[in-house]
Parts: sequence; structure tokens; C-alpha cells
Amino acid sequence: MSKKAALLVYENLNSIEEDNSYWEKYIKFHELYWDGPNASQNVFYGREYEEYRDSLSTYLEIEQEQIKDCLFTKHENGEYYLTPLGVDSDKYIQESDNLIPPQWFFLFENSEKKFFYSHAGDGAVQPDGIYYNTDSASSKKRLEEIIESLSNVDQTQIPKELDFFIKELQFGLSEILLWISKFSDDSMIVLNYAELTSVIHEFTLKNENSVEDLWVISKSICDGDYDKASSNLRIYKQKWEEISSKCGAQEKAGSATPKSEPSIQ
Repeated sequence: MSKKAALLVYENLNSIEEDNSYWEKYIKFHELYWDGPNASQNVFYGREYEEYRDSLSTYLEIEQEQIKDCLFTKHENGEYYLTPLGVDSDKYIQESDNLIPPQWFFLFENSEKKFFYSHAGDGAVQPDGIYYNTDSASSKKRLEEIIESLSNVDQTQIPKELDFFIKELQFGLSEILLWISKFSDDSMIVLNYAELTSVIHEFTLKNENSVEDLWVISKSICDGDYDKASSNLRIYKQKWEEISSKCGAQEKAGSATPKSEPSIQ
């Protein structure tokens, strides 16, 4: 199977009117049962998930088929934010196979990068996943500013490779801004590298800075420094071509030699 990355919108529970009381009960039970939030990287082993669903069904006093799920997190302000799953998940979640579209990175700034950590033995921990977290108001402002800046670039002097990249990027930025604009300004936007991190070596994981890379490239373009922009763009593209190639190689290997893995819900 292909390796997926995900862009998610979490809405403030207080601003969700439909099924608000249901989600409050769902979140309360989940935190009591698992002693933590329902995150997109959660993995369940064996019958853990089935047993959890049985208990959840009893607590909510509904049949399992009626259960609606969500991902949720508790903000530092103490409020809960959630992403409904199931039939409505397309409204809140975008996925990409084997790469991350460049327009997604412009939702964030480099300081918003965070890591998932796992135990490495002897009490040590190591980063094993990347995610970015911001608020919708900041992401909208960034998108609007970069769209305006790119629209003011003098098209007559741009090398062909850069011109093609800019036009594709402008379309992608407009599409993602249209999507984000449907949500309130206090919504949370999360970019999760998810399965892509399995093909990025642990020693280079902390140096994966595509958000910063693209802001530097875009600044060079807007400043008219096309040589620098072209050089950095080639490096950026080569990096993601290698990541995509590794994803494709693992996909072929996986289809040739099936193996059992934990179920990710």
C-alpha cells in the first residue's frame, strides 16, 4: 500500500452544535479508558480495539453500528478540539499518497514543527514522526500573503522550470485556502507526516524542514533571485522524489511479501 500523509482540521468542541453532548460523552469515556486523547497515530493491538468498542457501546447506550468516532486533542487552553471520522471525514481530512503537496507546507511556519517520540531503550526517547500544528487564522493569513506575493512576480523574467512550479503552486494554494476558509478562525490545523516518516531515516528526521525550504524558495522568487530559487527548488524536488521513490519501493516489496501488522484505527 502507498504511504499516506494527512492534513487535518480540528474544530473547537464548544463551537460544534450538532451532536455536541454525544462528543462530550465520547471524549470523556475515551480519556478515562485510554488515559489520553484519540490521536491520528494511535495503534491498537490484538483485541484491544474490539474490547474498547464493546465498552464504549455500553457506556453510550447505543449499538456499535451507531457509534460515531472522532480524533480529538486537548488544547493548552484546556478546551477540546475534534475531527469527526466516518462519512463526514472528507470535510475535515485531506490525504496524500507518497508525498506532501507543497501548498500544505505554506499553512505553517518552521517554529510550529513538532515530533512524536518513542522509547529507544535505557530510558532514552527518539523522534519517530513529524507533525505541524497551527490555528486557522494564522494559516489563512499566510496563504493570502503568499498568494498575493506570487501574483506580483514579474512573469517575463522567470525561468521555465520556476514558472511552471509557480503556476501549479498558485492553483494549489487557492484550493487549500478555499478549503480552510470553511472553518472558524480558532480551528486547529495539523499536518501529520504519518506513514511517510517510515521512509525518512531517523538520523535525518530532525533535519526535514520542507516548510522552511519552501518559504525560502518563495522569498527568493519574490525578491527576483531566480538563480537561488531554482537551485533550492531542485534540491527540494530531489528530496521529495527520493521519499516518493522509497515509498514506491516499499509498496512493491509489501505487495510481493505480505506481512501482518498492527491495525491502525
